[in-house]
Amino acid sequence: MSNMTPTPISFSFLVNSSKSDIVPLVAQQIASTGQSSLNAIICATMVSQGAAVLAVAIKSKKADMKELGIAAAISAFCGVTEPAIYGINLRYKKVFASGCIGSAFGGLVTGLMHGTMYGFTGGLIGFSSFFNPAHPTQLNSFYTFLIASAVSIIVSFIAVWVWGYNDNMTMGKKVAKKQRPGSAK
Repeated sequence: MSNMTPTPISFSFLVNSSKSDIVPLVAQQIASTGQSSLNAIICATMVSQGAAVLAVAIKSKKADMKELGIAAAISAFCGVTEPAIYGINLRYKKVFASGCIGSAFGGLVTGLMHGTMYGFTGGLIGFSSFFNPAHPTQLNSFYTFLIASAVSIIVSFIAVWVWGYNDNMTMGKKVAKKQRPGSAK
C-alpha cells in the first residue's frame, strides 16, 4: 500500500473540490433510489464543523472571534459550512482537525445505524429530510440523525475545548493570490 500521508495537494483537493465531486453522487443516489446514505454522513460533517467553530466562539475572550464564531456556527448548523471552515477552522488547524474527528464519530454512528436521507439538504436544519416519505412512521433515520448529530457536536466541541484552541494561538496567514504570468504587478 502506498504512503497515505496527506499532502498539500490532497488537502487542497479535499477542501476545494469535495463538494463538487460529492454532490453529483448524492444527486444520483436520490434520483435513482429516493434516498442517500452518503448525504446522511455529510450532514454529520456539517454539524461537526459548526460545533468546532462554536467551541472557539465560546472559549475565546476576543470579541471579533466570538462574533465570527457564532455567525459561522449558525451558518454551519444551517448547512453552509464555508464561513466556519474558511473563517476560523482552517486558520487554526487543530480546530479543523477537531471538527474532522467529530465528523468521523458522527459518520460512524450514521453508518452503524444505517441512517439515510430522503432529501437534498444538510446541517441541523435538514432534519426533515431524515423522515421517510413512503413510510412516515418509520423513524430509524430520524433517530440516527439525532444521535449522530449529538455525537458530532459533543466530540467536536470537547476536542476543540481541550486540545484545539486557545487565545494564545496565532491564526494561519491568508495565502496571497498568485500573479498570472505576464500580468503587471
